[in-house]
Amino acid sequence: MKSFFKFSLLFLCSLFSLTSFSQVQDPNNGLKHYMTPEEALRKNEIGRSFVETDPPSGIIRNVEEFGPTESVLIRYPFGIPMSLIKEMAKDGKVITIVNSASQQTTVNSQYQSNGVNTANCSYLIANSDSYWTRDYGPWYITYGDNQTGIVDFPYNRPRPNDDEVPKKVAQLQGIEWFGMNVIHTGGNYMTDGMHQSSSTTLVWEENPTQTHEQVAQKMHDYLGIDNYMVEEDPNGTYIDHIDCWGKFLGPDKVLIRKVPVSHPQYSMIEATASFYASQISSYGTPYRVYRVNTPNDEPYTNSYIMNNKVFVPFMGTANDAGALLAYQQAMPGYLISGYLELSSASWESTDALHCRTHEMSDRGMLYIEHMPLSGTLPAQAGYTITANITAFSQQAVYPDSVWVIYKVNGGSYDTLNMVNTSANHYSATIPGQMEGSTIAYYIHAEDASGRSENHPFIGAPDPHKFEIAVSNPPDIVVSPDTLFYSSFEELYFGKEFKILNYTSQPVSVTSITSEGTASLPWYIDPFTLNLPYAMAPGENLTLNVRVHLQAGKTEWVCDPLSVATETSLHQVMICADPSVLTSRDKYRNTDNSVSVFPNPAATSATFTYWMGNEGKLQLEIYSLAGKKVYSKEASYHSQGIHSEEWDLTDSQGNRLSPGLYFYSLIAGTKHYTGKISVTR
Repeated sequence: MKSFFKFSLLFLCSLFSLTSFSQVQDPNNGLKHYMTPEEALRKNEIGRSFVETDPPSGIIRNVEEFGPTESVLIRYPFGIPMSLIKEMAKDGKVITIVNSASQQTTVNSQYQSNGVNTANCSYLIANSDSYWTRDYGPWYITYGDNQTGIVDFPYNRPRPNDDEVPKKVAQLQGIEWFGMNVIHTGGNYMTDGMHQSSSTTLVWEENPTQTHEQVAQKMHDYLGIDNYMVEEDPNGTYIDHIDCWGKFLGPDKVLIRKVPVSHPQYSMIEATASFYASQISSYGTPYRVYRVNTPNDEPYTNSYIMNNKVFVPFMGTANDAGALLAYQQAMPGYLISGYLELSSASWESTDALHCRTHEMSDRGMLYIEHMPLSGTLPAQAGYTITANITAFSQQAVYPDSVWVIYKVNGGSYDTLNMVNTSANHYSATIPGQMEGSTIAYYIHAEDASGRSENHPFIGAPDPHKFEIAVSNPPDIVVSPDTLFYSSFEELYFGKEFKILNYTSQPVSVTSITSEGTASLPWYIDPFTLNLPYAMAPGENLTLNVRVHLQAGKTEWVCDPLSVATETSLHQVMICADPSVLTSRDKYRNTDNSVSVFPNPAATSATFTYWMGNEGKLQLEIYSLAGKKVYSKEASYHSQGIHSEEWDLTDSQGNRLSPGLYFYSLIAGTKHYTGKISVTR
């Protein structure tokens, strides 16, 4: 409901933005996202006057889009709705490219009239050719002695004003500018912030004078990229940009679009998804590949991440809800919202929200470098968590605010102080836990600049996780291992236990027997359980145990119920209090003392009931329309608990259709009614 309200509100805000402010009819003055025929004649101008600098020094890290963001770079005339600008400026900063002080005044007036927080708005006065700041905007790096810089490249369009913007951003922010002579575009580039990046083969096609190895070497020398994954564009469109079909959401997460089998690019897109699933992320684990449905080539991967917010282009169709859900599942804890297009700048499958925004990295970021523990680890006395924490603000890291925050098996979080062992290196040890436990954790740090960061970025909603191995893992687990019956109702209606197959192989339950000496009479639902019973990998089998005690016993009686597989034996202790038999009289005179198990039923259902006196049983099943579909009259039964099984067929032996039915059960002088659901 909250997501729907948020979507509706954003929808209205977007509509308002269409009517509340205007701009030029064509904000790009005839330029297209693709290279126009006129520009194609000037293709030789691309990179012609580009001057390559020496590469940065020291350890270089290309900053990721999903990392700490100081501001977003957009351009006027706009390609995004005012409602989106308003949201970004609430608690983030917006830098708008304008061509003059006069245009700055115009834009600022529009911001004020539309309720934009102008305290968070600033301007870069520079000539520009288009609003595709993603494609020509700056790429941020850290390098040298904890410095922040910008890496620039020859923009793959003959648009000289756009091509100069990164240099002017560097001048505005007072940071170093580096020129890398690889013709490129931001829409065809994504990085994980840990020395891995990806593009389509467009980068090779646009640099024909360089070998693939030379391109990769430049990416390493200027951006610190050790693994540059270059893949053929699966969309087969004119643009060949990676953000039209994929997006890094974290160091080990990638979002890939999904299309129906009938889509002409289905095979290529699935092959691309499989490729990333087969690659090892910077965390040392395979990428977690998430999918977003784009049956009509919706640009849902063309989204923008700004700290803890994700802005998704919406198309005003029912498919928007699925896109919202896909992001929520992939990025728990983030604020996901959707925005409709401007009438003067519609969203396209090859040109949407991401293309028209560009993150500007937090130059004073508090950076937590950490290799997470993951997978299944052996049981040991403790699990050491280490991190390098660097304050690019040059302010001190508060030593008493560097923590590992962890929880075990979904419990509450505990906090451990991390110890500064040397320079910017911190360490803490999570105590050893029981075998089979799951540990979730994240790292937290604060510094004197007022910054507070987590690793992973979102912290508690989506922590790192690892499991502790079981030395001799059982083939099945029986839970709980003891059933206590302390009321006649529990004896009569039964209590449940589960058999769980946690292995990756089928396990056969060969027998369920009693080996005790208490002669405690019990019986199990479902009565149709045929042994041996083959449990599929991951299957859970729920069984209901009812106990029929005889009067005369005065102390608790216990009996082990043994569940045997082909290789092991497991026990459930059944413990019952005979004194509760004195309360059974109330069940002889009520009209609700019948149980139906299972309900819903897929193969059969068993009716268990109390006969207060000797009498005859009659079971009838009716459809919701009141038509009798099944009837059975049984022989006389003695006083006590009895059961009657129904195989979910009608009186002619035909299987009933799935749905809801009424039952009528006459047991002696008692008449019971209720509902039963039949499933497939």
